[in-house]
Amino acid sequence: MAQAPPVIHPLRCPILVVLSLVPMVFAAPPPAPEPQRLGGTVTRVIDGDTIEVQLGKQRVPVHLSGIDAPERGQPWSKEATTALEQMVLNQDVDLEPIHVDDRNRRTAIVFVGEEEVGAAMVRDGNAWADRKHLSASDTELCELEAGAREGKLGLWALPARDRIAPWEYRRWFLHRHYTDYADETVAQCVAAEKAR
Repeated sequence: MAQAPPVIHPLRCPILVVLSLVPMVFAAPPPAPEPQRLGGTVTRVIDGDTIEVQLGKQRVPVHLSGIDAPERGQPWSKEATTALEQMVLNQDVDLEPIHVDDRNRRTAIVFVGEEEVGAAMVRDGNAWADRKHLSASDTELCELEAGAREGKLGLWALPARDRIAPWEYRRWFLHRHYTDYADETVAQCVAAEKAR
C-alpha cells in the first residue's frame, strides 16, 4: 500500500511562507476608484470661471477648478464669460467635486461630455491656470496656458498693461502693484503650485 506524502505545515517551512507572499508583493495595486461625478444642468454663467448648476432640486454655484478668469471690469472679462456661456449654458454637465473655496463656492472639475471645461478655457486664452489653487494634477493647465500665450490666443493677444492675472488684479486694488506673466515658463507655473 502506498504511503501518503508527508504533510508539511507552511509555518514550519519558511520557504513556503516566502513563496506564498510572492503573489501579494508582485501583484498590481488595485485600480484607483473612479472619482464621484454629479450630473446637472448649467442654468447660468456667473462669470468666466463660475457657473450655476441645477443639481436635483438645488441650484448650486460652482467654480471651475484650477482656473482664474478675468474679473468684472478687467479686459477680457466679457469675452471669457461669453466663451463659457457658449460652452456650457443650458448644457448637461458632470462635476467632480473638489472642495469649498475661500469664497464659499463649490469648486469642481466640470465636464461637457468628455471635454474638461476649465482646461478648454485656459487652452483658448480665456483664463489663467490659477497659481493659488493648482494641485499637482492641474499642472497640465500650465502647459495649456503656455500654448495660449505663445499663440497669442484670447487675452494673450491683449497689450501687457491689459493682461493682468485676476489674483494680481485683486491685489492691485489693495496694494497697487502686479506681476506680468507674459514671459513665464511652464516650469515657473508648476513651481508656483509646489511653493504653496
